[in-house]
Amino acid sequence: MIRAVLSLSTFLVATILGSVASLVLGVIDRTGDLVLKLCRVWSGVVLGVPGVKVEIKMRVPLDPTRPYVFMGNHASMVDIWAMFLRLPIPVRFIAKKQLGQIPVFGWAMRAGRFVFIDRQNAVSARRSIQEAAQRIKDGQSVAIFPEGTRTRDGKLGAFKKGGFHLAIDSGVEIVPLAIRGSRAVMPPGTPLIRAGLVQIEIDEPISTAGLGPGDRQQLLERVYARIADMLGEPTTRRSEPAGEGSARTG
Repeated sequence: MIRAVLSLSTFLVATILGSVASLVLGVIDRTGDLVLKLCRVWSGVVLGVPGVKVEIKMRVPLDPTRPYVFMGNHASMVDIWAMFLRLPIPVRFIAKKQLGQIPVFGWAMRAGRFVFIDRQNAVSARRSIQEAAQRIKDGQSVAIFPEGTRTRDGKLGAFKKGGFHLAIDSGVEIVPLAIRGSRAVMPPGTPLIRAGLVQIEIDEPISTAGLGPGDRQQLLERVYARIADMLGEPTTRRSEPAGEGSARTG
C-alpha cells in the first residue's frame, strides 16, 4: 500500500514537473523532439517507482530512418508509458481534443506536437488527419489505439476507421503491436499502479503503398487479425458501433 501511494505521488509530481519542463523545451525546440525525449524519462519514472518492468519483442527490425504508424490494443494508461519507454522509434500519439485543453498538461502535449482529433466534428477531424498525414510524410512516426478507447472487458474491441484513413493518406507502413499485462498492473477504476510485467510484441509492418479509400476496410481487418493473433484472440473483428469512425488515445 505504501508503495502504491508513493507511486501515485511520484506520478503527480513527475507529471506536473514534466509538463512545465515540456513548455520550456517547446520554446527551445519547435520540432517537439526534445519533449518526446522527456516523455521517455517521464514514463521511466512513472513505471519504475511502482516496479513495472517493460519487455519488448520485435519479430523483425524496424528502419529507424523511416516513419511508421504504430497501432496497438489499449487496456490502460500504462500502454502509453510503456510505448514511450520501449518503442525503438519516438512516436507522437493521436489524442482526443479534450486532452489538449487540460491546463499545463495539454499545453505540454501541444509543445510536443501531438495531433488532436475532435471526434464530435467530422470536418475538423478530417483536417486533423490530413495534418497528421503531412507530418508523417515529413518523417514523424505516430501511434494510434484503433479501438478508440480502453477495453472494457479485457478483450480486443472493434476498430474505428480514422487511423486507417491516416495510414493510407500518408502512404507509410502500419506496425501492428500487442500489449500484454498493462491491465493487470493498472486495473480499471484505480489510479494506482502495481508492480508487474508489461510485454510489447511488435509484428512485421504492413504496407499501404498503392492503397486508396476503397481498401480501408480490408486494411483494417488485416491489422485487426495481426493484433488479435498476437493476443491469442479470435482474428475476426468485432462489429464497430454505428456512427463511430475515429481513433484516439483514451
